[in-house]
Amino acid sequence: MNPLSWSRLALIGAVMAAVAWGLTRLLVTSGHTPLAVPWTVLLVAFAGGVLALGFGWSVRQYRKGRNPGLSPLRAARTVVYAQACAYAGVIIAGGYGGYGLALTLEWSHAPRRDVAISAFLAALGGLALAVAGAVAEHWCRDDSHDEKNAKPDPA
Repeated sequence: MNPLSWSRLALIGAVMAAVAWGLTRLLVTSGHTPLAVPWTVLLVAFAGGVLALGFGWSVRQYRKGRNPGLSPLRAARTVVYAQACAYAGVIIAGGYGGYGLALTLEWSHAPRRDVAISAFLAALGGLALAVAGAVAEHWCRDDSHDEKNAKPDPA
């Protein structure tokens, strides 16, 4: 399995933000009313991030020899879950971030301002999920290949 790439995650988030911004502007200018984002998006994203960090921490302890009873299958599932959290998080952050940005053009209209704020809170939750997934994936990764590919110290 390939490790996460920050540039790939950033590209996915940026594309999602651009698509969401464009669709939202198109719909709002054609007369559609934007829908509020449920606060549960933030809650579920944070819960998913906490789970990823918890599972990743147990794998990290296993790799340090402090949790010898951990199943290798559970460790593999943990890294897959962590990567899924990272990708889902940037999609959520980009999508709701673009939605919120499109609505900020009408910030003086109080109902749309409230929808934009709810979208930004959901984007914050997505960002937290992405970071938690990336951290958990890092804890699960075997860094021995990094040491082999590192340049020798010239000193």
